[in-house]
Amino acid sequence: MAETREPDTRVRFPWLRLSPATVPGRLATATVAAALLLAALALPVTRWLLWRWESNPVLRGRLLAEDSGCFNCHFGFSRAEIPNPGSRWGSVPRFGAGNAMMYVESRAEIEEFIRFGATRAWLDDAKAAARLASQHLRMPPYGDRLDDREIADLVSFVAAVERLPSANDPDDEGRTLARDHGCLACHGIDGSGGLPNLGSLGGFIPGFRGRNFEDMVRDRTEFREWVLDGTNSRLESNPVIRYFWKRQTIAMPAYRDRLDSEQVDSLWQWVSSLDESRERKPSGA
Repeated sequence: MAETREPDTRVRFPWLRLSPATVPGRLATATVAAALLLAALALPVTRWLLWRWESNPVLRGRLLAEDSGCFNCHFGFSRAEIPNPGSRWGSVPRFGAGNAMMYVESRAEIEEFIRFGATRAWLDDAKAAARLASQHLRMPPYGDRLDDREIADLVSFVAAVERLPSANDPDDEGRTLARDHGCLACHGIDGSGGLPNLGSLGGFIPGFRGRNFEDMVRDRTEFREWVLDGTNSRLESNPVIRYFWKRQTIAMPAYRDRLDSEQVDSLWQWVSSLDESRERKPSGA
């Protein structure tokens, strides 16, 4: 006798072979998969935008110095200056070595070195010009290779790495604190940012100058929270930000036991002076 089967009351979905009961779960899975796909596509775009927003003269100058060959002579991987027989001091000056005052006294003279290969005063002096001509390595002029903005960015980078005071920063206390406590090792030369941080949203550590800083630090109160606690409660409530914070390689340390209130205020004053266009927002705004 033939076996009697219960009628199949399922509504068929030939393209999925699913019953109505399984559709919501599969739709949820598909939604999550689509969201992950969109996130994967959006991440490179997000990182590109964040990098553009990080842009500032010192960071652009550093990258331009690398691309233009400046580091070939002025970096010194062994932290020793390259010998230069025939030159006034016998070597090529290294960025950050602290001897910039032997070559330049102002940003204007840095620009002359970049444009002409030496200051105008040296070029106009017969003895100095003869010495330049006889030295083994000679600074090439970049005036015909770089435009005015690129030269201005290089000047900003060199002035920052040589610790020349900024026109907006007559008080150097905040900068000194940032250097003494290792802030610039992560946040870049004079807070220019752009140093790598694997796993972070942008792929780098933001500095104190670009638009990313304005998004992360709205006012003095948030700046104090960042410095003292190493975090920001407003951003921490965002699940996307929190996801990347948990996975980034380098995290902001807390300085509550290392800096007092006046020192944090000095840091804020210096950071606020780095960008003339930045609006000074009142505390708690």
